[in-house]
Amino acid sequence: MSVFGLENALWQASTNPKSGRRLREEGDTYLREFRVDERERELLLSWDVRALVERGVNPMVLMMANAAINGPAAAASYVEKINTPTAAPASR
Repeated sequence: MSVFGLENALWQASTNPKSGRRLREEGDTYLREFRVDERERELLLSWDVRALVERGVNPMVLMMANAAINGPAAAASYVEKINTPTAAPASR
């Protein structure tokens, strides 16, 4: 896992409109430019912000990118997701 790679991708997307548009419109291709693994790519493309925070991604960077990519109206959804615990894995 590369928290730096994820945060770098998110920071670029939140501070550069062209990068933000690329993440929104061609996310998989955009994320290949950063050092993120397949699972991290899946989490980010599905905006599983809670799981990303649990992996060490800064919640403020996520919040900024969420607003830049999904618009300010997505703030309520972000707060709901960030406060919903991730389901525990099923025990065998």
